[in-house]
Amino acid sequence: MFSSDEVREQRVFYNPRMSMNRDVAILFVQSYFNSRKIRICDPMTGSGVRAMRYLFECPNVEAVEALDRDSDAVEFARRMLQLNHVVGERVIVVEDDANRFLLNHEDKFDLVDLDPFGSPVSFYESALRSVVDGGVLAATATDMAPLTGTRAAACFRKYNIVPVRTDFEKEIAIRVLAASLALAANRLEMGTRVVFSHASDHYARVYVEVRKGKKAANESAKQLGFVEYCPRCLRRDSCRMYEEFHLSCENCRGLTRIGGLLWLGTLWDVNCVRNMNDYSGLITSARIADLQKLVGQIGEEVMAPPFYYRVDLVASSLRINPPRIGSLVSALRDMGYVATRTHFHPNAFRTDAPIRRIRSEVSRLANESKSKKV
Repeated sequence: MFSSDEVREQRVFYNPRMSMNRDVAILFVQSYFNSRKIRICDPMTGSGVRAMRYLFECPNVEAVEALDRDSDAVEFARRMLQLNHVVGERVIVVEDDANRFLLNHEDKFDLVDLDPFGSPVSFYESALRSVVDGGVLAATATDMAPLTGTRAAACFRKYNIVPVRTDFEKEIAIRVLAASLALAANRLEMGTRVVFSHASDHYARVYVEVRKGKKAANESAKQLGFVEYCPRCLRRDSCRMYEEFHLSCENCRGLTRIGGLLWLGTLWDVNCVRNMNDYSGLITSARIADLQKLVGQIGEEVMAPPFYYRVDLVASSLRINPPRIGSLVSALRDMGYVATRTHFHPNAFRTDAPIRRIRSEVSRLANESKSKKV
């Protein structure tokens, strides 16, 4: 197989920083579909590395159809497959536009993997139409500034969603991405369910199960709603209907920020995450420790409440030094609350404790730490 340097010399798009993205994709296919034989479409194959890995590392992958609109990329991918003796009906590499290919393809796929540069929105409709009922659409977005609310106008223009600037911005990115996909599916009388997601490095990634029919569309529509956030005391909450907004914070009476529509449903399927943890040791990866840490952490937070907190920012709002996050999580658990760390940020945690209790515990632990130093 070609090295990453050889790929670059051929002027074919290859991003080594997305290795974790590809690792998780391989793990997901092995875990979610298990032994079921599946067909995959890789509509923006680039160097063909992802398609190659699906074929080599996933015994349950029956065939992969890969394409790219760049002729150099297509030629390179074909050469790489031939050199690795992957030929015949298991793989097809063609030069074509992703939307045109997906809309005109007669057979449907068990998994369509959208991994564009920037936003995947322009490919949603064609991809949704090309997935089998009960299949999966995976989508990567690298335009994190719009997704996190840093560029709100761009988010609304691309995703038709009003974002909100918060201290849990990576989770907002995932929920915007999932909501935009659900809305696109609803327009086609389809429903979506997020079965896995993660925000790693510089991108957000969701895997959604696609179900067809009005009933499925109505069910996924129920998972959409709004988030209200107080930048003063860091209180956050969600609501399904706009009539439920609180324009002033119930805790400190500060002005709240409202964002939506967002995906308010779960971000992971429990069984899928459990299987991914079980299979993670079987993946060949240069970042195996990072991969196992990622799925292991998600395994802990899979059932935790939404909208994580950052202990350093809670402490900053109180104008004190932050306590250790492990101590805070343990303290909240001892009080009977759900509390767990999250993969979204190394200094963040999820909990169902109210903001007043969180602030009180952060203050208490910080004072205890200060007293010990004295």
